[in-house]
Amino acid sequence: MHWAVAAPFTITTEDRWLAPFVPGDAHDFSMVPRRGTEVSWHNRKSRRAGPRDWARHLAQSHEACRIARRTQGGVITVFPQLAATTGLEKRASRGRFPVLAWFFDTEIDTPLRLAASRAALARVDRFVVHTRCEREVFSRILHLPIDRFSFVPLQYGGDIETDPIDEDDPFVFTTGSGFRDYPTFFEAIGRLGYRTVVCSGERALAGTAPPPCVEIRNDLTRREIHQMMRRARLNVLPMQTQGITAGGITIVETFRHGRGLVSTDRPGLEDYLFDDKNALLVPPGDPGAMASAIEAVWTDPCLRQRLDDGAADFALQLTDEAAGAALGDLLDQLAGR
Repeated sequence: MHWAVAAPFTITTEDRWLAPFVPGDAHDFSMVPRRGTEVSWHNRKSRRAGPRDWARHLAQSHEACRIARRTQGGVITVFPQLAATTGLEKRASRGRFPVLAWFFDTEIDTPLRLAASRAALARVDRFVVHTRCEREVFSRILHLPIDRFSFVPLQYGGDIETDPIDEDDPFVFTTGSGFRDYPTFFEAIGRLGYRTVVCSGERALAGTAPPPCVEIRNDLTRREIHQMMRRARLNVLPMQTQGITAGGITIVETFRHGRGLVSTDRPGLEDYLFDDKNALLVPPGDPGAMASAIEAVWTDPCLRQRLDDGAADFALQLTDEAAGAALGDLLDQLAGR
């Protein structure tokens, strides 16, 4: 069966996404390029898509649906905005093609957005979420059967950096913008005074007061972020408890690079973080507990190695190969195989 893939990161038709990792030859794929440019998540002024974003999503999903109708195939979307615009197109055109929404991770926080989401997403046949708790949450709030929601672990399949820990000038590293608790982190790291590098944007850091030991970097490329993950003596994931879940991309990319974490213990991360195995977990909003965990990993190379080894072992479930196999199973189901 032929599948048109609409993803906001697709630049040309030569991009492949997970297509090469789907086993067998029962399915083939065409990538639908986006229009315009994407703004870095760290540097966005708002978490929500704006009018230009929606115009781009509508155009991309329209082309994907056109391909699905022409080939009698289906559509795969990546990220919830394209799932919504594709669902609208399918509903308006009374399309019969299947739609699979990969990486369905969103916050529906107003009655108007909820009503619009229910209308737009009713015609999506399968949603792939990356935490088990999202299956129940989205099924309930969207009024859709829970069997439309499938849990597949989030994956990272890009280049793996190999930089050693920088022991000549050791540092703590943290990155990300979604539901981060930088005030608690800054209070914790300020007590310790360890050299720290933070890669985040103005929106996530607004109103915070970094201590003198912290260097803010919002200009790092993705590869440079991965190199910093490798070079850091330890990586920290400070989280708020708002939202359904958050921090998944940072967890997966840190683990795939063979590094463990000190992390806030918040709902929605229990599929990935296991205390004293691949992470040290601390209560939300507790700078004392976070400082103690950071100090433990900073000063104990055996603990640090154990967490790194646990992260690397768990990361074997977070590869493109694993995600491609899961995607193939879901496509077989939608194709009626």
